[in-house]
Amino acid sequence: MKGKIISYTIIFFVLVLVFNQISQMFEKEKLKNIRYKKGEIENFIISGVNSDKYILKGKKLIQEDGRFLINTFNLEYMKNGENIFIHSNEGIYNTGRDILDLIGNVRVVSQNLTLETDILKILVKERRAFNTKPVKMYSGEMETFGSNIFINLKDEMLKLENVKTIYRGS
Repeated sequence: MKGKIISYTIIFFVLVLVFNQISQMFEKEKLKNIRYKKGEIENFIISGVNSDKYILKGKKLIQEDGRFLINTFNLEYMKNGENIFIHSNEGIYNTGRDILDLIGNVRVVSQNLTLETDILKILVKERRAFNTKPVKMYSGEMETFGSNIFINLKDEMLKLENVKTIYRGS
């Protein structure tokens, strides 16, 4: 009887070991497209939910000296039933100062308006954004061009200098 119990115990432990190895191989296969080396992650998706929801996608995320460098920055931000898409060639998030710099072909798309510029600096905690570069905003019938944009997201205020607007109405 003792021999059978010992045999079954050994078989059980061997099966657990085999299943553990299979499980590890399965997990490695699932994570095959993600590589992490020297603080880098390639082809990533980060999602978060609190009072609002966001999904951040990119080709490469590099952690370096208290900041995150993001190649091909694509953010979908959802709040109160409205989706806002933010795209740029590159994003640099400074964790200590809580500042996000979007660089190269910056495009912010909401339900009724699209904003395009080369650079946009976002003060995350203060919920403000600004730049000193040319800006183009457009919707169905309107195009607005200007520079030195300032956006206060708390007060829902947008300020633009040197403004030229073209309206094509019916």
